[in-house]
Amino acid sequence: MWVQKIPEFHSGHIFKREMMTELSAYLYNFGPLLYQNCVDGIVSGCTLTTTEDSIVVNPGVIRYEGELYLIQKPQLISYVPTNTTRVLNLVFHDQVEMDSFITCEMELMFTDGPAMEKRFFELCRFKLQPGARLRYTYTSFADRETEYDTLNTIYSKFCGMARATLSPGITMHFAQEALSAGAEGTDAMFCMMLLSSREPVQAEALEAYIHSKLGTDFSCSSNIQLYQGLLSCLKQWKGKGKERAEKRKTWSIMLD
Repeated sequence: MWVQKIPEFHSGHIFKREMMTELSAYLYNFGPLLYQNCVDGIVSGCTLTTTEDSIVVNPGVIRYEGELYLIQKPQLISYVPTNTTRVLNLVFHDQVEMDSFITCEMELMFTDGPAMEKRFFELCRFKLQPGARLRYTYTSFADRETEYDTLNTIYSKFCGMARATLSPGITMHFAQEALSAGAEGTDAMFCMMLLSSREPVQAEALEAYIHSKLGTDFSCSSNIQLYQGLLSCLKQWKGKGKERAEKRKTWSIMLD
């Protein structure tokens, strides 16, 4: 048998060390236990926006080596056009034990191409031309992979049970475009599931759907392959929608 103690703070009560111990144990153990069967990746938030000269990493939670790290305030990093592929990383440094705290420093850092070290966590990549402004909004689902002047967040890994997955923003964008293209039946149900999910959708679920539409030979072992699979499914729906529109055309015959 075990006992869970919930400290209560009332006016006039003595603040005991035991109360603080129970409170800290709950606060700092609850999150890691909740995601203990997951892989490293973004748990929530960390959306990216841009200004005229900076990328803004907004508040969120990231799992790294079993621990949850909070970005409590927007973090900015300046960018410049280089006309080459630049990758924005969140870099985790080693934990340092002190008398009262265990600290872990994190920083934003650009690299020329993907970094191989595990402590480098990719947030986005882009190729910015001189005179252009980096954009974070998209005209279509396919536009997310535009090579120039566009934030590409496809490679950024979100926390999943067995492996990393795509961001909710990407899967919701697919669902919205698929429904607009005329997805119906089980496809519409899958899209509504994507729209209603509060957490990142498991990669296995995305893979199963892609295989049901494109065949099991289609590889879905990485984020970019999952995205390209969804994009191919979307192109199928748009093609079928065009065919249905053409079939609905009416013809008139004039008799003299």
